[in-house]
Amino acid sequence: MSTIDVFISKAIGDADFRQRLISNPEATAKEAGLPFSSGAKVIVHENTTNEINVVIGGQTAGLPDEALQLLNKAQQDAAFKARLLSDPAAAIRAETGVVLPANLKICIHENTSIACHLALPAAQPPTGEMSDLELEGVAGGKSKGGGQRMPPGWDKIHPGISNRR
Repeated sequence: MSTIDVFISKAIGDADFRQRLISNPEATAKEAGLPFSSGAKVIVHENTTNEINVVIGGQTAGLPDEALQLLNKAQQDAAFKARLLSDPAAAIRAETGVVLPANLKICIHENTSIACHLALPAAQPPTGEMSDLELEGVAGGKSKGGGQRMPPGWDKIHPGISNRR
């Protein structure tokens, strides 16, 4: 597990640390010993019910194999990386054949010498509540043909995503 993965795990398991990280990213990252370039801005992205943030050159723990394959390809293929950064849904569809739900926004970020991006998983909804995406799946949603299938494992990075019908 990388240093960034350990850092993100701490933010998942410690609500106070997570809140400090969100409110003061650079200071919290520095206190926790996260290595990032001097002068680089630490940018925290929180996943939500309808938005997933993924970082090229960032954390990998908990990502499904399909996401890791896309990120690895982006690091090796500049043209694919450009497509993934500019239109993630289209790049994912072209590469995997998966059509993402229209209300799901995928944001791809890249760590650089001037920006260290951290993507925090969505906060778990209170027990018994369903996310908007889960409700759409149960109700049939707005899609034609019975709903969209998500790549296996995407529910690990976003609890509101499911292949359940």
